Amino acid sequence: MTLVVQSVAEVPSTPRGLLSMRDAMVHVFYNQKAILACLILGLAVGVGAALFTPPKFTAESLVLLRIGATEAAQEGLNGPQVFQGGEAVARALESEVQIVRSDPVIQAAMTRLAEERGGGAPNPKAMAAFAKALKVEIETGSNVMRIAFADEDRDHALTAVQAVIDAYADRRAELYVNASRERQDGEIARYDRALNDTESEIQRIRTDHDVLDIDKDVGLASDRLEALIQRAGQAQERRGAVAAELAAVGRQLASTQERVLDSQERTNSTPNDEARNTLLRLRQDRAHIVEQYNEDWPGLAEIDARIAAAQAQIVENAQDIRSSDRTIRNPVVDLLVTRRASLGIELASLQRQSAELATQLAAARARVADLRDAEMRLHDLERSRSASETIHRSLLIGRAGAALEDQAVDDSNTTVRIVQPPTAPQTGRDLRPTLILAGGALGLALAVATAAAGTAMRQVFIAPGEAESSLGLDALMTIDAAAADPRSGEGRAAIARLAGLLLDVVVDGRPLQVVQFVGDSAPGKSRLALGVAQAMAARGEGSVLLIDLDAADHYRKKAAGAVQRLPAGSTHLDVAQSSSPGLWAAVNPTETPLGEPAATAEEARAFLDLMRGAFGRVVVVASRDFEAPEVRRLYGLADANILILQAESTREPAARRMREVVLASGGDLLGFVLTGRRRYVPEALYRWF
Repeated sequence: MTLVVQSVAEVPSTPRGLLSMRDAMVHVFYNQKAILACLILGLAVGVGAALFTPPKFTAESLVLLRIGATEAAQEGLNGPQVFQGGEAVARALESEVQIVRSDPVIQAAMTRLAEERGGGAPNPKAMAAFAKALKVEIETGSNVMRIAFADEDRDHALTAVQAVIDAYADRRAELYVNASRERQDGEIARYDRALNDTESEIQRIRTDHDVLDIDKDVGLASDRLEALIQRAGQAQERRGAVAAELAAVGRQLASTQERVLDSQERTNSTPNDEARNTLLRLRQDRAHIVEQYNEDWPGLAEIDARIAAAQAQIVENAQDIRSSDRTIRNPVVDLLVTRRASLGIELASLQRQSAELATQLAAARARVADLRDAEMRLHDLERSRSASETIHRSLLIGRAGAALEDQAVDDSNTTVRIVQPPTAPQTGRDLRPTLILAGGALGLALAVATAAAGTAMRQVFIAPGEAESSLGLDALMTIDAAAADPRSGEGRAAIARLAGLLLDVVVDGRPLQVVQFVGDSAPGKSRLALGVAQAMAARGEGSVLLIDLDAADHYRKKAAGAVQRLPAGSTHLDVAQSSSPGLWAAVNPTETPLGEPAATAEEARAFLDLMRGAFGRVVVVASRDFEAPEVRRLYGLADANILILQAESTREPAARRMREVVLASGGDLLGFVLTGRRRYVPEALYRWF
């Protein structure tokens, strides 16, 4: 086989609640005393309750409630009545139930019963007992109310139900009677007077303000006022524009000349200018001579002189400038004069129009203000009249409805009808068997709760499955309490099986040579390790060395003087041969690198390598202080580590901590051995499950 190294994060933790049927039976038998006590207690409670609970007779009656029957009597006064929804009907039915269960109804019913029997007035304690025995409920999906009363006496139960029904009918008639007709008559007369006064005031205001229809009159006055305001604004705007235009025309006329220049001519040219003609001919002659003669020909100088004279004459003629001007009457003056006259006439007309519009606008505004005041007063009066008429109409209808409602309430058959008179069975209801069964169920529930609480609060292992689920390790072997003594036959057989298992294990292709037992129970762990070492030596597969860091003093005392010293580097190991052939026990392991706190891990590894060469197998018993530094380094040096758990002794947190320490120190865990397990479940029953 190949050993798998498990880290703390890789090991799942199964909840203790996930137990097999065998584990459940183990827990039941483990807590059997507490479970039996709970069952007996529950049955005792059930039997005691049955002894004090005699049979009871339940009398009941069915009452039909006609919701809205009083409103139906008013059909036609306010028109068809509004249909009441399911929620409204449910509220009404619940109200009837509360009336039946009210103290006045119960007191009246008990008073009736006391008068029939010749007793006195009911006291609060008797009323509370009566209310507890009285059951009032509404049948689902119907308007039928069930009234029931349970009592040991059948006749008394029937009489009580009838008394409750009679008291309920009387109380309901008192509650639903309508005594408001006198107040309604007074209110109706008062509103009649208020309506007459309001009508008179409305007529007076209409006459004073000359109003036919206030809405139309206000609309017409507002439209006229709006039209006048627009016309006045337009006239004012045109008046300003004409005045501005008239002023502009006056300023333009003042700055305009009466006569203006019609045409003007100015020139320095004269017709048939001889000098220019002569100059042109001379320039043509000179160009022709230049083509025929040289530049120094004397005739060219003469021609140049004549050209210069012609040019001088032209310059002199240019200084003689001639001009002529023609003026006419300015036409703009006539146009501006005409425009000024027309604008003056229009401005005078606009001034007269604005004065007339101002007069009309003042009259229109006064009319609008008067109509607004009348409208406010009429609106208030109309609103008062409308409210008074509505209230007056409602009072008239309410007075008629109150009369019909009183008639309907007086007739109890209108809303409440007895569907079933009070009846009761001839045989009472016996609850004693039910109470006994309930006591048994209570005891069973207490037993289950006790077993669950005990399992949840228990921190020790009683079965290997619990340890496997909690630690995430395989159980190499379970040693029962009968085989706890290694000297007994069962103990030797169990230890021999464990030793054979360890000898057969192969890690990475080689057998286990250094095996370390880890646990917090020193005596049990040491005895188990000694038995395993003896069984290994008895198989004759080589010598076996037992290094017990917890029981070193014990082996030193037993060895006495028969001690051999084995050199191991800078230190040595004292060993003593056991009575079993091939078995050696270390006498001073705490003085070697295995137990010396100052030693290093390399020294401990070198020491174990020397022991591997000297012995075929090495069985190491780790110290009880499993978190000490010198102990933690041995976990990673051993070929395999085995947890030793003592049933009902080793605590679960300690076991989980040991596993975490071994894995965190780099050690390999082969599994665990559960010792001292007790068989609470009978063997036959355990095998059957």
